[in-house]
Amino acid sequence: MLTTGELALLGRLDLVYRRPQSGLYSGERRSPRSARSPEFSDFRPYVHGDDFRQVDWRAYARLERLVLRLYVAEEEACLNLLLDTSASMGLGQPPKWGAARRLVAALAFLGLAAMDRVQVGTLGGARLPPLRGRDGVSRAWAFLERLEPEGRAGPEDLRRQRWTRPGLTVVVSDFLADGASAGGVEAAEAAAGAWAVPLAELASRRQEAVLWQVLAPDEERPVVSGDVRLVDVESGAARELTITPGLVDEYTRALAAHREGLARVTRAVAGRFAHSTSADDLEAMMLSGLRVGLVKRG
Repeated sequence: MLTTGELALLGRLDLVYRRPQSGLYSGERRSPRSARSPEFSDFRPYVHGDDFRQVDWRAYARLERLVLRLYVAEEEACLNLLLDTSASMGLGQPPKWGAARRLVAALAFLGLAAMDRVQVGTLGGARLPPLRGRDGVSRAWAFLERLEPEGRAGPEDLRRQRWTRPGLTVVVSDFLADGASAGGVEAAEAAAGAWAVPLAELASRRQEAVLWQVLAPDEERPVVSGDVRLVDVESGAARELTITPGLVDEYTRALAAHREGLARVTRAVAGRFAHSTSADDLEAMMLSGLRVGLVKRG
């Protein structure tokens, strides 16, 4: 799904987890637990039952009390990637579907290359078993290749996801549910606010949320004018409109309010919000990740 040049680009990047990660297996992420490793972390007083091998005898000679040297433990992190497969993702020039799917493929590669525990799935519920290591890349990409944009998806689909372990959950979608941009500023803000409860539930399970919006350039800056008949690709509802410059301005304001609403509900749970367009290449998408602190240069 990605070219050799794009893989070389990803080889210079890494994902950023804001919280220390505690996994079942060793990995490359900082853990809240202490362990024997080359990187010193802190001291703490000795208590009955501690391992005498961790006692710092030089500190004992100076302080005349037993203290332990603690070291950083590195463990795997849990990365959950959810792709919106609703029918609206197939729209746009160029279509959003290809860009969104390649973005998920790239994020999966970054996680697997760092020995994270990666799950790739859809908002609708289909997902792979957890993958780990570079051997999982081909399985993740094959799963993504089989997906097609159809049906509907929304905030309630995120609520049905039940991860029990802490980690990072990234949702890649256009987030254009009913009223997101067609019903005015208030309707757009309400559509964004519908994600607040699912995100809060994620946070309660110690999941850090990232919403990544992918829109097409013609969705961000419509060039249509005159009399048109618009058909909702997901619900089939139709509406006849006369597109005027004033109506385009209203749409633009509603879309901006929707995006700001998504960013606000994400920040409320200490998450992150990123956005890119379907015309962006992988480097431009990764720059969007850099700007919100989801990706860093390795």
